[in-house]
Amino acid sequence: MKIIFLSFSDYKGGASTAAYSIFKAIKKKNIFFFTVYKKFKRSTEIYSIFKKIYIFNLRILEKILIFFFSKKRFHQSLNIFNTYTQQRISKLSPDLINIHWINRSMISLKELISIKQRIVVSLHDMWFLSSTEHYFIKKKKENFLSKYCLEQKKNFLYKDNVYFITHNNWMYNKFIKFYPKLKKKVFISKFYPIDTNLFKPRNKKNLRIKHRIPINKKIILFSAQDIKDERKGFKYFKQILKILSKDDKFYFITIGKNNPKLKNFKNYKHIEFLENKKISEFYSLSDIYICNSIIDNLPLTILEALSSGNLVISFKNGGAEELLKKIGYTFKVSEIHKIIRLLRKVNNNLIRKKSNLARKFALKNFSYKNSKNNYLKIFKKVLKEKN
Repeated sequence: MKIIFLSFSDYKGGASTAAYSIFKAIKKKNIFFFTVYKKFKRSTEIYSIFKKIYIFNLRILEKILIFFFSKKRFHQSLNIFNTYTQQRISKLSPDLINIHWINRSMISLKELISIKQRIVVSLHDMWFLSSTEHYFIKKKKENFLSKYCLEQKKNFLYKDNVYFITHNNWMYNKFIKFYPKLKKKVFISKFYPIDTNLFKPRNKKNLRIKHRIPINKKIILFSAQDIKDERKGFKYFKQILKILSKDDKFYFITIGKNNPKLKNFKNYKHIEFLENKKISEFYSLSDIYICNSIIDNLPLTILEALSSGNLVISFKNGGAEELLKKIGYTFKVSEIHKIIRLLRKVNNNLIRKKSNLARKFALKNFSYKNSKNNYLKIFKKVLKEKN
């Protein structure tokens, strides 16, 4: 069984990190990870430096088209320009191709349509559910560009050789709502694999001393790859910070690129985006993790926080509500006042209780073994299916 994992990167962003974690979990011969930008030795970069420049220019062209013809609220991708990725894939003659986050003009929809091998699409966001947006709350009126993209996407999705994996019930239900005829071709492999030996509870006092964080305060953490990304909801975290930063029992940490440069806030520190090894220490030294994403599939930060033994609070933003049902707390976007009320009531006993529940849940559900067994089972079933 020769399988190709296809992902824009093996480390940039939650979807790419999840994709590589699933690939790493399987650890079998004849399984390849094709990517544009790689960090790990086992990955294979598809493009030379010149083709990377070509892809980069296509992305700029995409942004120009989106700016003039397809203005929408959240991040968008078109994938309408030929990149010759399909030719590189066909040379290996794989039995199956597992597609993950393939945007930023990594491969065109027409190229995907031309692939004859079995394809399994792992759904990390809502891009395959819309014309161009990676996330949306309400469907908007389509223009000629988005209509074209949606038509090409449907031509791909309804091919006999295409199947799908979701990682929570929220995405599964969303997908079959939009494509009810494809219900029998959708599988669920719950959650993502997490390195629970890296994201784990540790000695908080020692880590706080190391990073010059107050020892005896309740540490509240917020993390996002890009603080300025509206979907990540930093403005709501800022509301919490504004009210509670004057309370001496709290200390707030934010991690992510594009420093918000907040002034006049006590008990607050911002850190530029960190690699996993370093960021895991900040999860471990924290007591509470807050996810303010307006809409999300399955935030990797929540899984990492749970594995690190944090009490996790989140908006009802997709998979988070299902995940935190018994081990954390979820609120509507309009319920910031309830989050603040909860934070004021949280005591050390509750933190310890939730920390233990979170860690046990992570060890049981986020293991590499779980993902390996689920994915291989799905791959084998797909390969046995008759078109």
